[in-house]
Amino acid sequence: MANLSDQGEGGVSLEPMLNILTCTLGVLVFVVATVSTVSFGTDKAVEFVAPEFPDELQRVTPTWIEWNGSEMVLYPEGEAVGFERDLRAIPTFDATYDYMFERLAGTRLGAALANASLEAGRYVILFVRPSGFRTLTEVRGYLQLLGIDVVEVPIEQDWQRIRVQ
Repeated sequence: MANLSDQGEGGVSLEPMLNILTCTLGVLVFVVATVSTVSFGTDKAVEFVAPEFPDELQRVTPTWIEWNGSEMVLYPEGEAVGFERDLRAIPTFDATYDYMFERLAGTRLGAALANASLEAGRYVILFVRPSGFRTLTEVRGYLQLLGIDVVEVPIEQDWQRIRVQ
């Protein structure tokens, strides 16, 4: 008769059952991670909505801009203004701001920034992709020079479409 206290026999081991349980948990984690990644997708739209304020509070209106390090995009219009020069390579902040002003002059994006700087209750929500982090100081300084309040929102590099309301 089998006895658990027998020294000669190996006894009952729970190790195989724990191995099976561990492998099953690993597979379930992999399946959940895969399903959630696929559900987000690479071409899904990311939607940002301006917050609603009660009527008794001052109405504030955002201007939505994306910065990726070489291009600014105005949303929801989608107008883009490219910057051929590396903003970090320009020797002074004044020269950088002059260059940015030149590039934005006469564009809808430049007009939107001018309106945001003149109207009370306007601010800029700046979507920043990881490729734009390096030159974020220059862009933030330019917007603050215009007297615009800036809210920076980091976004994923591979998001293809952004919708704002």
